[in-house]
Amino acid sequence: MEKTRSGPFDGRGSGGRPAIRSWFLAVAATVILVLTAYGATAFAADGASTLPPNWHVHDGQGALGPQHKGIAFFPAILGISTAQYLQDPARCPNATDKSFLPSFGQSEGAILRAGECQTSTVIIHLRTVPVGTAGPEGWRSLTWPSEPAFVTYYLVTAL
Repeated sequence: MEKTRSGPFDGRGSGGRPAIRSWFLAVAATVILVLTAYGATAFAADGASTLPPNWHVHDGQGALGPQHKGIAFFPAILGISTAQYLQDPARCPNATDKSFLPSFGQSEGAILRAGECQTSTVIIHLRTVPVGTAGPEGWRSLTWPSEPAFVTYYLVTAL
């Protein structure tokens, strides 16, 4: 007496071709899901891995380490959605030489932030000062909810 096997690959039994197709679709969906998850993580991690050690990226992936910072006001400054911004987040040098910032020592006012960040296409010049302080001529401004006592002046220029 010959034993017959029935399964998703033999084309017989209750499975047949529909069983092969279902099995293939399930495996393909799993592979796509795993690759997508890996790709998103690799993309987020890649943002900081390509930076010099004294720079950081504003990609909202703080759990990935100290070179990852919050998204902050960059999408608002660039006039794009958060999803669009995350395709090319701002990269900034750390303030390792604070003595060169305008607020060091004998200055006219407390400057919370002064510097430049960049994406692959633009440079974002920033200066954050107390509300009521005039900013550089020709720069735009915004007040961010987490810093209500300060106004951030910015200028976006092409690379």
